[in-house]
Amino acid sequence: MCGIAGLWAPRLDPHERLALVGRMVERLRHRGPSGSAVWNGDGIALGIARLAIVARRAPASILTNEDGRLRAVVNGEVYNHHALRQALRGRGHEVDDGPDTAVIPHLLEEDGDRFPVRVDGMFAAAVWDQRARRLTLARDRAGEKPLFIATDPRGLAFASEPGALTVLPWVSREPAPAALARYLAHGFFAGEDCAFAALRQVPPAHTLVFGEGLERRTRYWRPWDAIVGAAREGVAPLGAADAPAATREALASAVASRVPGEVPFGVFLSGGVDSGLVATLAARALGHPFPTFSLRLAHRGYDESGYARAVAESIGAEHHELTMDAAGGAEALATYAAGMDQPLGDPSLLPTWALARLAAQHVPVVLTGEGGDELFAGYPTYLGHRHAGLANALPGPVSAVALALARWFRPAHHHVTIAHLIERFLLTRGVDPFERHLRWFGTAAPDEARSLLAEPLRAGVDAAAPLAHLVETATRLRDAGLVADPRHPPLAAYQLLDFELYLSGDLLAKVDRCTMAHGVESRAPFLRAALVEFALTLPERARLRGKTGKWALREAARGLLPPDLIARRKQGFSPPFSAWARGPLRAVVDDTLSPARVHAAGVLDPRAVRTVVEAHLDNRADRGRTLWTLLSLQMWAERWVRHAPEASANGAATGASAPTPVPETTATTA
Repeated sequence: MCGIAGLWAPRLDPHERLALVGRMVERLRHRGPSGSAVWNGDGIALGIARLAIVARRAPASILTNEDGRLRAVVNGEVYNHHALRQALRGRGHEVDDGPDTAVIPHLLEEDGDRFPVRVDGMFAAAVWDQRARRLTLARDRAGEKPLFIATDPRGLAFASEPGALTVLPWVSREPAPAALARYLAHGFFAGEDCAFAALRQVPPAHTLVFGEGLERRTRYWRPWDAIVGAAREGVAPLGAADAPAATREALASAVASRVPGEVPFGVFLSGGVDSGLVATLAARALGHPFPTFSLRLAHRGYDESGYARAVAESIGAEHHELTMDAAGGAEALATYAAGMDQPLGDPSLLPTWALARLAAQHVPVVLTGEGGDELFAGYPTYLGHRHAGLANALPGPVSAVALALARWFRPAHHHVTIAHLIERFLLTRGVDPFERHLRWFGTAAPDEARSLLAEPLRAGVDAAAPLAHLVETATRLRDAGLVADPRHPPLAAYQLLDFELYLSGDLLAKVDRCTMAHGVESRAPFLRAALVEFALTLPERARLRGKTGKWALREAARGLLPPDLIARRKQGFSPPFSAWARGPLRAVVDDTLSPARVHAAGVLDPRAVRTVVEAHLDNRADRGRTLWTLLSLQMWAERWVRHAPEASANGAATGASAPTPVPETTATTA
């Protein structure tokens, strides 16, 4: 696991180009504490900060092919590197015995920008072809590893995190209005969106090729292709009765492929089925104990630690448990969340960051359960869509009474109760199914999302912007033939919506940033491509049966996990931020989102923000998720926008100086 950076700027003084990449790499040292390397070629410089997992004694280096024509930096893991290395050598390639990622430039040499199809792994890669003078950027299928780019007449730059790109003197820190509107609706940045207008993300499962006057974007994998292909070829789906056994086998294989052989590892245990199965199957694959890590939230209705302890005891794990209360949440907020270079509207990053800090004291790698809910239909929203017609059929007065009762009986101590679900259910009567899904999962309705932006930013955002990702994804699913009737999308459509947006934009971004902040690599066995395609092609009854989500996965867990854990409903790994905001963190929330500070930062609208703050603090509505989304954005604006340094007007920094030829340069630190 690493942090990578690069700058293609032929007009820039080579020494300054190398220095700028060196500064970007230094900004990423938390991602790669094992060593760093930079390389300066003809018009481009590449850099890497390495976290050594495979071939730990090998120094950080810039990867290359046999003749040196291709140079590459890669962040991530190639789990099938042994098979790929053997196959490449069989065809005459000279592949180093070093890191697993050494196969990447050789794969591109053979397959061009389609090379990721052959990779089983998580990765963000950049490969420079000196002969063709082309730069290829690629990102893994699910979006486990991030990659941001900045394009400008003075140069094209990329880095693992936005903050690294802000060291470039010409990169503006101006916010991106439309992307922020989508952030306020979803609570995260998906697709190409970035909080900075000058930056964008490489989307998951994409390659981008840049050359002189060229930018080519290719999507090399789609999670729904397996569904479409099976239907087109008339392949009969696996019977529901056979699904549990097949699910256990497929997951066991995925977990075994993610267990590292070179370094110690642990497992994040949340108390749910997904992480419990990962830990149990890893124990069976390894044959000896390993550490597990869980977090106890010291608040009624939020603590799952007992279930995590039960799993740890059943496999003989060395269990580590961390307790987080409001003071711990405040520490995580001040120490980490307040300085994030991109906002994230998910308060669960507070316990995730703290848990990663604990894990870093013991292991360099952790396995997680991310992806299980999206693939096997574990979210309660999936069941909610089946009964949405009931809410639509209610007369207005009856709906109003039911909504009032739900709000009256809504407990303040928990965020996932029947009262909360009924409230959200009734608030989306008559809404388009995909937008309804967004509102159940999201943070603000589209109109409110726009209104929360400061007026100068809001003026540049049209009414369609907050729903742009939703509309684009829904269109792709309809074009693929997966949604015959837009009024009644199938279960798979909602799952794919979450896979495309929520999983990559929120969950994977959160885990990557929190673990890499402490130099820990996270691995998600559920996101192995073969398992993704297997799960999505299961019959619907094997995913959601009656009121039971993840039916096949729960059945697969029988005999592996405690029965009461298998039977319990999903809770979610989230702190009681709604309650904290009304109690011990009230002063922090009230001060940070005060009209004066919001106005000074210039990104949010003080009056609209105050409406949300007062409604929540006065307990007239539960706006905890929205409040955190606003808090995260406000802290980002104060740190990264309001205090942004002026871009340098120096000629060399802007690329105005004439290029000075220098020899090809490589530098490495161990």
